[in-house]
Amino acid sequence: MSQTSATAPPLVAPRPAPAAAPAPAPPVALGAVPPEVAAPTSGTPQRLRRLRAVVVTSGVALAVLGTLAMALLTLTLRQAAADVEQLVRVQTIETDLLVADANATNTFLVGGLESPERRAAYDAALADVADLVARSAQAQPADAAALSALNAQVLDYAGLVEAARANNRQGLPVGAQYLREASNGLRADALPVADALVEANISRANASLTTGWGWVLPVLALGATVAFVVVQVRVARQFRRRVNPGLLTGSLVLLLLTVVSFSALAVLAAQVASARSDFDDVRDVGTARVQANLAKSSESLTLVARGSGQAYEDSWQSSSEVVLDRLGGIRDASSFTTRWRDYADVHAQVRDLDDGGRWDEAVALATGSDAGTSNAAFAPFDASVASYATSTGEVAVAGLRDRVPGLVLGCVLTLLAGFGAAWAGSRGIAARLREYR
Repeated sequence: MSQTSATAPPLVAPRPAPAAAPAPAPPVALGAVPPEVAAPTSGTPQRLRRLRAVVVTSGVALAVLGTLAMALLTLTLRQAAADVEQLVRVQTIETDLLVADANATNTFLVGGLESPERRAAYDAALADVADLVARSAQAQPADAAALSALNAQVLDYAGLVEAARANNRQGLPVGAQYLREASNGLRADALPVADALVEANISRANASLTTGWGWVLPVLALGATVAFVVVQVRVARQFRRRVNPGLLTGSLVLLLLTVVSFSALAVLAAQVASARSDFDDVRDVGTARVQANLAKSSESLTLVARGSGQAYEDSWQSSSEVVLDRLGGIRDASSFTTRWRDYADVHAQVRDLDDGGRWDEAVALATGSDAGTSNAAFAPFDASVASYATSTGEVAVAGLRDRVPGLVLGCVLTLLAGFGAAWAGSRGIAARLREYR
């Protein structure tokens, strides 16, 4: 029998299932930096470079700005000395004009027999005015225009006085009119210009008598010192070392500069305050002398007017009040006040004689030079206040100018200290940076 056997189907290995697709990455938010490209954080060398920049900037800023402040202070005090000198000059111009007028009016009272001494004093006063006008215009160009106008008015005044003298020598009454016109013109035209010059120079001197710019230096030095100390603390914490020689040196230099500059400016401020006190005295005594000579001129003009000169007497009284008021503000002014009152007593006698109808005796008392006369009483007062104004002005100017060399030295030391501290601090941090190379 044939047997048919069934053949089994061949085995087929199962096909592996397809791998699952990778899940899509989550979307990256706009502006976010993938972790693998994030910027690295600042390292220690970068922090040290920033600290070095702070140190160098502080030192250089101190050197430049501190030196500039000291230079401005130096120029300010030099200008203050020049302004005080100019004030003394223009006050002397105004005073000399009134000295000339006082001598011209006083000499006029004696008729054609002029006193050689009074005439010489008149000529000297006008010559001094001409010299001071030229010097003042050269010293302060801002005053040149006003001084030119004043000089023209002085020439007009001198011409009228010469006309008055010529007519007076001939006994012509018109001479008195020329004299009054000259004196009134001086008061109305020349003195306002002189007053304006005085006030302008007082304002300039007041503005320049200050140490304001100088205080910038200790403030800057203190700020730079604080910056150095902060940097030194940061470096000490970073490296676990208490002292960085370069930063310590720079800090000590700046601290020394702070202390020295503050102390020096405190002393300088006291010296400038003393110069300001001298300046105030110069201003007040100058005004007192101007008004005193205006009063002396008014005394003579009252007599020239022969009974109709009450306006000049009122002017005398007004000037006397100003004299006493200004003298009251001057240090150690008692001797000046006493001399002025001595003269005022003689003036009262002159007025009593004139008002009593004894004009000739009043003129003799007003024009004489013997003891007890008006001129003899006025001369010591005028000489003393003139000497005081000159000497006090010289002291004020010298006190200001003597400060200039020290301030120039301060400029140099500030420059060296600032740059030196910056260099030392930079070297100190550079030593730490070398550890990372």
